[in-house]
Amino acid sequence: MHGSQRRVDRRTVLVASGGSIAALAGCQGGPGGDGGSADLTVTGVWTGGEEESFLEVVDYVQDEIDVEIAYDPRDTEAILTGTLMDYEAGVATADIVVMPSPARVQSDATAGHLEPVTTVWEGGNFAPDSEQVTVDGDQYGAPFKMDHKPGFWYRQSFFEDNGLEEPADYDGFVSLLDEIGEVDGVDAPLASGNGTGWPLSDVTEAFFQRQEDGAQLQRDLVSGDASMTDERVVTALETVQTLIQDGYFSEVRDFGVQFEYLWNNQIPLYFQGSFTTGFDAIQDPSDLGVFRLPGTESMVAAENWFTVPSYVDDADAATTAVEHFVSPDAQQIWAERGGFIASSSDVPTDAYQLEVMQTLAQQAEEIELVPDLDDTLGDPFQSEFWSQLTGLWADPQQDVAAMAETLAGVQEESVGGGS
Repeated sequence: MHGSQRRVDRRTVLVASGGSIAALAGCQGGPGGDGGSADLTVTGVWTGGEEESFLEVVDYVQDEIDVEIAYDPRDTEAILTGTLMDYEAGVATADIVVMPSPARVQSDATAGHLEPVTTVWEGGNFAPDSEQVTVDGDQYGAPFKMDHKPGFWYRQSFFEDNGLEEPADYDGFVSLLDEIGEVDGVDAPLASGNGTGWPLSDVTEAFFQRQEDGAQLQRDLVSGDASMTDERVVTALETVQTLIQDGYFSEVRDFGVQFEYLWNNQIPLYFQGSFTTGFDAIQDPSDLGVFRLPGTESMVAAENWFTVPSYVDDADAATTAVEHFVSPDAQQIWAERGGFIASSSDVPTDAYQLEVMQTLAQQAEEIELVPDLDDTLGDPFQSEFWSQLTGLWADPQQDVAAMAETLAGVQEESVGGGS
């Protein structure tokens, strides 16, 4: 698995056709490498335009601490499964692993796979709750990029050209979908982005949050104080099911490909995260707008956590690099490029060049932020949630109450430490 991954740094990157990043030879240092010039390696999920932005941050950290840092991009599945295999074998996948799941951070720390990074949090002002990555009083992850899941993205020019407006309530939302469906060239109003079940999970969680006391429902589902068989959850699943049955959702495609359909106005609404403006398919991010699903009073905020495996050669050097990566100055570099919400509250609002990103940063201070359900619970819930949603989109005639029963079982297992 690892042999097929690309190991790149800022000085060995070419932008290939279609916006993909191809690595040149020359940087094979770090854990598992064949020598080379890199002093430290970082692995994370950012590719394409996001990778370019992160490499600007890498440049900054390299200059600050005078080390060579290589970046090894992997997909989410490779991060979640590949690192676990390495750790069980006593091997560090990289000096720094960017983990998208706080549940995995806690389970890895409990198993002794991670070094504490508590000192990184000291004296800093960070939006995320450190308890998500705390084990026995120590923090084992440091927050960097926050991925807010604000709602449905659209092109402002498409709305203006077709006399469309953001909906004020749910009836208005359905009416908007009908209006969009009548526009020439539109395949379907709503994008169905997928990988292994994400981000179908994100849009589904938004429907959980529009139920009565939805923000608390989301938290209770994470803690286990509410079950996936809760009637509000079933109602939300039935609402999503109806939208699929009525043809409002598009054909399921890779989540990255769906950005192309969004930009071409073939699928004009796409429920996605704050990273949307950074995708290569978005040719003019200033044309983007976004609105929350009507009825929601909260927004999911998921974090990317910098972690240091216990099996690295120099944990102090890796921790020092992490401290600089999550600093306000480093985070501001990506914030200025777009597609990034800082975890550090010391990054000024005017660092966000796009008006839509300034709005998202301000909203994060004004509305309730709730954890990502499947990322926080981890497996076995996450894998089953993704599988069930993929099945629902494939067969929207199925019994969602039975689906909720299945999910309640794995939810209970995950809450009890099944991952």
